[in-house]
Amino acid sequence: MASSILLNALPGVADTLFVPLQVEYYTAQLFNGLVLGMILVLISLGLTIIFGLLGVINFAHGDLLLVGTYVSWTVMDATGSFLLSIGAALVATLVLGMILERTLLRYTYGRHGALLQLLLTFGIAELIRGLVILVWGRTGKNFATPSWGSSSIDLVLFTYPVYRVFVIVAAAALIVAVYLFLNRTDLGLLIRAGTQDREMVDMLGIDVSRLYMLVFGIGVALAGTAGALIGPVRGAFPTLGIELLIPAFVVVVVGGLGSFRGSVVAGILIGELQVMTGVFYSEASQAIVFVFMALVLLVRPRGLFGQEGVVE
Repeated sequence: MASSILLNALPGVADTLFVPLQVEYYTAQLFNGLVLGMILVLISLGLTIIFGLLGVINFAHGDLLLVGTYVSWTVMDATGSFLLSIGAALVATLVLGMILERTLLRYTYGRHGALLQLLLTFGIAELIRGLVILVWGRTGKNFATPSWGSSSIDLVLFTYPVYRVFVIVAAAALIVAVYLFLNRTDLGLLIRAGTQDREMVDMLGIDVSRLYMLVFGIGVALAGTAGALIGPVRGAFPTLGIELLIPAFVVVVVGGLGSFRGSVVAGILIGELQVMTGVFYSEASQAIVFVFMALVLLVRPRGLFGQEGVVE
């Protein structure tokens, strides 16, 4: 009799224990989606800024991100300072982006439409990936989480790794900084003006060519910083840039070409969508973003916030 009562009670006990575990698990997954979303926002913001001013769809963006990841890993391995490694990745990719714009991309503007730029950036991507493999090898690197980020923090409903909280906060701070730069500084206002009327800015006596070089460098630096931040989460391996570039392009299209606000909103939405789909049906986690993009474009062909030729 007692055993039957116990057996009858077990399902209720299991349900009581299972519900909190489910809440904790799904809440943690939502935060994982936010981590991925913030990384995608940084990558897509770089693409958006470059496209908004230069009109260039940069296929090398993912492999420039890869440079940021490996530079960060190298500095972290040599010094043990992750914050220093992030700074190194930012500076290295900023300088590399400016050099690429000055020496290669500059000579494609106004020639053969977008085809030459697409082919050139694709070639740059292949070259960079080959150099990364040559320098660091084909085998992925174990990118250790910094010691201060290896513990977990109590967020009431669940505990969550400190490093991932850092990624969310750091990415958010960088997004705000870029927004303030574009909207509250003279240089940022020039960039915004250039996206709307490049000839007008040129007629004012401003050296637009230097503006182009700086903007391309900033866009690449955003990707490089994203690469440094995602390193301890994903590791460093040669195809990392490609894996992140594809959903980042989807973010740009869904948010609207040239839209700052669209990149932020779409990046978070797609990050959440990809992670939560992976929780329930992992085989569809990659395809779902393209389904979502198709649905959005059916309703809004320019994306959620897109306006032609404007960074808003």
